[in-house]
Amino acid sequence: MQKSNNGQTAPYLILIVDDSPTQAKLLEQLLAGEGYRVAIARNGSDALEQIRERQPDLVISDILMPEMDGFELCRRVRGMESIKDTPIVLLTHLNDPSDVLHSLEAGANYFVSKPYSDKLLLNRIRDVLQGERACRMGEKEGEVAISYHGKNYRVQADSAHTIELLLSTYELAAEKNQELLGAKASLSNLNRELEQRVKERTAALTQETAERLQAMEELRKKDEVLMQQSRQAAMGEMIGNIAHQWRQPLNAVGLLVQDLTLSYEYGNFNKEYLDSSTNKIMQMVRHMSQTIDDFRNFFMPDKEKTSFDPCLVVEKTLSLIEGSLADKGIRSEVHCGHAPNITGHPNEFSQVLLNILTNAIDAFGERKPAQPKLLVSIDYEDGKIVVTIVDNAGGMPEHVLGRIFEPYFTTKEQEKGTGIGLFMAKNIVEKSMNGSLTARNIEGGAEFRIEV
Repeated sequence: MQKSNNGQTAPYLILIVDDSPTQAKLLEQLLAGEGYRVAIARNGSDALEQIRERQPDLVISDILMPEMDGFELCRRVRGMESIKDTPIVLLTHLNDPSDVLHSLEAGANYFVSKPYSDKLLLNRIRDVLQGERACRMGEKEGEVAISYHGKNYRVQADSAHTIELLLSTYELAAEKNQELLGAKASLSNLNRELEQRVKERTAALTQETAERLQAMEELRKKDEVLMQQSRQAAMGEMIGNIAHQWRQPLNAVGLLVQDLTLSYEYGNFNKEYLDSSTNKIMQMVRHMSQTIDDFRNFFMPDKEKTSFDPCLVVEKTLSLIEGSLADKGIRSEVHCGHAPNITGHPNEFSQVLLNILTNAIDAFGERKPAQPKLLVSIDYEDGKIVVTIVDNAGGMPEHVLGRIFEPYFTTKEQEKGTGIGLFMAKNIVEKSMNGSLTARNIEGGAEFRIEV
């Protein structure tokens, strides 16, 4: 500490030696805030000049610098008689025991490892400047040779100097240990908080999972109800189709029976005529029995997925409603391309077709075109089986087209439609068959397209 011209004591002068302007500025602000005067040198050569000229009370030097590192700066200072007692504190990122030996060998007073705490550095500076903890100097001791990890060090520091540096190193280790303990405690707290959050989140996820499972179960039950309603609606339509299918053969059977009676009355009755009439009647009875089997099989759910020919299912489905088609004068055509088999539930696929065809029949009944016609095509395009059902019933209004697959949406009278037929058809195609069902208006009618 120097005295000014008026006899007052000036603040301590500390020289900062660092090639990093940022680090030097930060340290300058810290020291200036404590009331110290501060000078800055950018390298070892500049530092030597300032130490000779200004004789600072303390030098704080970075070790890793170009041209002249901190160790060499220490050696130069200790080798110059006029400034050899200048206190020097070395700063470094290194944390190896060899740094301590280098510091002893070079003659540094203290050693501080980066990153350092402001409190530790300021305490170290006060110790040096005020001499509160300086060890007493004894007689000068001789040089000591030390070998560490294959390197030799020649230390000429006396015991007091060595103890000061070791105490400095111990303080640094103690502080690092405190930081480690603090970090460990913080980590332990964070782990506890994390465990608590994990427990809370696990409980929340468990609750969410339970709610989702419950929602899925409710949806499954709703789907089952919708499927049942769809089948009941289809069953009612099938009863009407059975009536259409049976009306013509029953009329034919009645005419044949009446003809047998007339033949007997007019004397034309013989065994050959009886056998011929009997055969015709039995053919019609077998046809009616087959119709019952076809409808019964349609309502029997498929237990397992099987491979089936889509063309055969289309033809079978059309045969179930041929009475309704004939009754309304609707002509149907089937164009079957080279489509491979589909793996799935044929009865479900038949129900999809039946729902679409039934809606087309209802549209024909409302619009009454001159020559009603249904065209069903089965093709194979881009690796997919494509079934299109086209009618010439005039198409659908645009506001209706966007809603036809919604549940319970119908344009029919209340007693004629439930609004679940097309909804279930789309569900079957997309969920059970992993396909798609779309609809659009075309010229003169509508087109339903199934891709599987």
